[in-house]
Amino acid sequence: MNAGLIASRYANALMRFAQEKQMEDRLYEEAGAIRHALGNDQQLTACIAAASEPMQKFLTLVIRNKRVEFLPEILRVFRVYYRKEKGITQALLTTAAEEPQLAGKLRTLMQAQGFTQVDFKTEVDPGLIGGFILQVEDKRLDASIATQLRTIRKEWEEQNRKIRNNG
Repeated sequence: MNAGLIASRYANALMRFAQEKQMEDRLYEEAGAIRHALGNDQQLTACIAAASEPMQKFLTLVIRNKRVEFLPEILRVFRVYYRKEKGITQALLTTAAEEPQLAGKLRTLMQAQGFTQVDFKTEVDPGLIGGFILQVEDKRLDASIATQLRTIRKEWEEQNRKIRNNG
């Protein structure tokens, strides 16, 4: 059976259960913590021990149904459903250096465009040289100097190739 389909079914069941018990926020946070902890046995044990009873029961169900290998994807998809249900948009801003003012301006601009709640993360990549890359859900705005330079170089090489071929 398709891993995405299995993850989607379990995540959907967990989302419905979370809504029924009015525990969406708590199970969302726990799903993130458990998903992160899956790579660390000690951390995983502590995370599961600290989880709510509903999350522990859900994990038991996944284990009993021999779907543990799908757990990271189940938890990822559950968190996607949660954000969709709550109207939360994920955004990642990558800059060449720390730019706290830019992050604030972009958040304000996004809210003015109708994004009510933005889960905004930032990271620094000096390889961008300057400018930024803004990833909002599945859309990407690349305004980095590095990309602009690559584009100029590619165009220059293409023009030179045309000149050599015609000369």
